[in-house]
Amino acid sequence: MKIGKTIPPQKKWYKFLLILLSFILTSVVLLVLININSSKLEIESTNKFNNQNLYEITDMLINEREVEFFNDINNYDVLNNFNVNVEKNNNFSFYNVVWQPIAIQNYPDNEQFAAYYDIEGDDELVEVEGEVYRVSNAIQVSKNVFNFNTIELIKGEKFIDSDYQYNSESNIIPIILGYDYLNYFDVNDEIKMNLYGEDFIGKVIGIGSKDASVYSNQDPQLLLNRYIILPSLNFSEQPSEMLAANQVGALYIKALSLTKAGGSLISNQSAVEIRQEISEIANLTGFYDYQIIGANSTSVNLLFKMVNSNQIVINIASGAVMILILFMIVLLINISIKREFESYLVYIINGVTHSTVKAAIIKEFLIFSSVGSIFAILVICMFIKDLSFLSMFIFVACFIVGGLSGLIYYLVNKLVADTNVVEKLKGD
Repeated sequence: MKIGKTIPPQKKWYKFLLILLSFILTSVVLLVLININSSKLEIESTNKFNNQNLYEITDMLINEREVEFFNDINNYDVLNNFNVNVEKNNNFSFYNVVWQPIAIQNYPDNEQFAAYYDIEGDDELVEVEGEVYRVSNAIQVSKNVFNFNTIELIKGEKFIDSDYQYNSESNIIPIILGYDYLNYFDVNDEIKMNLYGEDFIGKVIGIGSKDASVYSNQDPQLLLNRYIILPSLNFSEQPSEMLAANQVGALYIKALSLTKAGGSLISNQSAVEIRQEISEIANLTGFYDYQIIGANSTSVNLLFKMVNSNQIVINIASGAVMILILFMIVLLINISIKREFESYLVYIINGVTHSTVKAAIIKEFLIFSSVGSIFAILVICMFIKDLSFLSMFIFVACFIVGGLSGLIYYLVNKLVADTNVVEKLKGD
C-alpha cells in the first residue's frame, strides 16, 4: 500500500490556515529581526551622544555686519582660520550637519526629491545657463558625523580624509546618496550640480541603507533616504589667495565659510571651559563675531530614551503575537490530526507501520508550512529591496519550519501513544 497516495489529504481550510499562520509567524520573526538590526544601529548612534553636553556655536555676521566684514578680503582668511582651529581642537568635537539644498541637473523624475517638497509640496526648478536644475535636498557633513552616527551603506564606501579637502584644480566632489536614489543612480555615476553659484560634478561613491539617519540641530533623527550627502570642504590654501587668483567665486567661499562657522561642540566640559577654549581660538585668529549657546542635551537624551522605549514596546508586542500564532498552530495541528486519525488507523491495521504514517503526516504539514514561510520571505524582500538580509531570512525560515516539524512529530507521537488502536477500530 502506497501511503503517499492513499492517506487522504487534510481539508482545504486546514491547509490554508496552516499556510497563513506560517506566513504570519515567519513575517513577524523576520520583521522583528530587521527592527532589532535597525534599532541596534540607532542605539549605537545615540549612545555616542548620551550624557554628552552639546553647545551650539554660530557666527554673528548678519546684514550690515556681514557686508562690512567681507569687504576686507583678509577677513575671509580670519574666518577660515577660526573654523580650522575650532574643528581641530582636541578638547571637544566639532559636529556639523548643514541642511543645504543643492541644484542638480540630471535629477530623478520624482518631485519628492525636491528640497521643499515636505515643507510646501513644491518642486522648485531653476535655470542655470540655459539648463534646468532641480533644487534637491542635501546636507554637508563634517568628518566626525560618521563617527557619531552609525550610517551603513548598501553600496560603495564612505568619505575618506582627502574627500574633505577642496581641490581648486578639480570640479569633482564625492557624494553619497540616500536610499531612495537607488533606483536612479549607481556608484560611479556623475551628477551635474550647482552649489553657491559654482558648477561641480558630484561623483557617487556610495548609497546609504534604508532609513539611515543622522542627528542634526533641526532634527534629532534626520532620515537620509532622499538626501544627497556632501563632505564639508576645507580650503587647502587661504581664501584670499584663491580669490586673488580667481580660482573660485567670492560667494562660494563666503557661503561655505559661514556654514562651517556654525555647528555643535560635543564635550564633557562645562560651559565655562568651552567658552574659554573658544575664546583662546578667537584671540589666536582675531575672529570675535561668534556666540555660544549653553549646553543643551535634552533632544539627544530624549531621543536615546525614545529609541530604547520603542525597542521594548516592539519586542513585547512581537513576542505576544508570536506566542498567539504558535498557540493557534498547535491547536490547528491537534484538531487536524484528530479529525483524520481514524483514517490513519485504517492504514496501520492494513500493515502500514506507525513510522510511515507519522512520516506522511509530517511531510504534509511540512510542505504547507514551508509554502507560508517562503511566501513571507518573498513578500518582505520585495518591500525592503535589500538582499543583504536574504541569507538570514532563509536561515530563520528553515529554523521555523524545522521547529514546526519537530512540534508536529511530537504531537503525532503523543496522539499515537495515547491511542488504543484496537479499541478505536472497535468503535470504543
